[in-house]
Amino acid sequence: MKYVFKLLLLAALSAVSIVFADEKAAVEDCVSCHNRETPNLVRTWKGSAHAGQDISCITCHGKGYDENHLTGGKRQSVEAHVCAGCHDGPAREHFTGKHGVSFRSGRACTRKMRKTIEISEGCNDCHEEGSALPRHDIECARFLAQSPAMQRQGCLSCHKIENRCDACHTPHDTDLKIVRDPAVCGTCHMGPDHPQYEMWKTSRHGVMFEQKGRDYAPDCTVCHMPEGTHNVSGGVTMGIIGQKYPENVRSSEREKMLKVCSKCHARSFAEVNLQDGDTIQRESKALIDEAASIIRELDKEGLLMPAPSERPPHPLKGRALEIGPQMIYEDLSRIEALFFRMKKFYYIITYKGVFHQNPDYAHWYGNAPLKLALSEIKSEAGLLRDLKRLEQRIDNLVAMGAEGSSKTETEGKSLKTELRQLRELYLSKDLSEDEYEKRRNEIMEKHGL
Repeated sequence: MKYVFKLLLLAALSAVSIVFADEKAAVEDCVSCHNRETPNLVRTWKGSAHAGQDISCITCHGKGYDENHLTGGKRQSVEAHVCAGCHDGPAREHFTGKHGVSFRSGRACTRKMRKTIEISEGCNDCHEEGSALPRHDIECARFLAQSPAMQRQGCLSCHKIENRCDACHTPHDTDLKIVRDPAVCGTCHMGPDHPQYEMWKTSRHGVMFEQKGRDYAPDCTVCHMPEGTHNVSGGVTMGIIGQKYPENVRSSEREKMLKVCSKCHARSFAEVNLQDGDTIQRESKALIDEAASIIRELDKEGLLMPAPSERPPHPLKGRALEIGPQMIYEDLSRIEALFFRMKKFYYIITYKGVFHQNPDYAHWYGNAPLKLALSEIKSEAGLLRDLKRLEQRIDNLVAMGAEGSSKTETEGKSLKTELRQLRELYLSKDLSEDEYEKRRNEIMEKHGL
């Protein structure tokens, strides 16, 4: 019996040795090939903490050659659940915060899209493996309206952060100096829809940080990742996708931010500034609601051109007006295009400018264009209604003179055409408002109206 046990033990040890030898050989194959093909990648990995702890290529990428190369037309990515095998705490924090849902918000559900191999193979982006239940119920029409190339480059390059730690961390380097640089956040948090990086960089905080560093002034991580947490939503009480905080939750989150601010500022000073941000956000939202109400009324009156029924269908709502969270920026009337900029750009810049202590962004990049856009929307609505009234008057005149007067009908059609052409010149900015009014009166006088 002892003899049999020894044989089994030797066989087991031999098997372990073979597996270890196979893995070592596989790693040597990876390094040998990539030293020729991508030497900088190997050099970066060798200088990392991972290499020092024998965390090799196959530890993260696995052994499959085809899955890790473009042999099958697609390369497997190292997703966050792989990193979580060693970094469980940061991973849990990450998945609880806003970054933990960003990928789902961007990828959305593709069930309404034409089925392709790429979409079929990507089911686990949205569904747990072996399950038809969605991981999340957020859909993004703006994503669905784009071409696959734009989805990959213009959407998922940022909205992959839920499942990709290397969206912030570098893939093969473990130097935390890189990921702590605010410019890493600026890769996504910039531009007309949410220029937080530009706001911070040109604020007093950003200027002092540039001169004297993190010990003197805060950067992104000091405020949004205090004490190294990977939950980036702590203290944020506005602008969370799909979430409406109960008052007790808002209070507790605000308290977190006040603790951060109070390390440098008097608590009363921080409270006033954050409350101002709340007030300005509510004031700005009221302007958005006013503009939305105008557009909905115009839609009911059939005055949007092109009308929703005359456009390509919306990815989620079909041929119906959508100016809510799922508003897209394709095939809109001019007044809706104004509203999109107002809602998606100027409104957000206004209140985020306040919360990032940047008066110029809050006022001149946000508040001023927000109110100017509302003025344009009101003016455009007036013009659309004026045009409608004129067309009705013309139709009535044509109807009155229709019996035995083809000339009257022809003149009526000519007048409508001239007025429409004139309006198109105005809307394309080729005419000022004064010039538009002058030429419209001249046309009306010419036709005896």
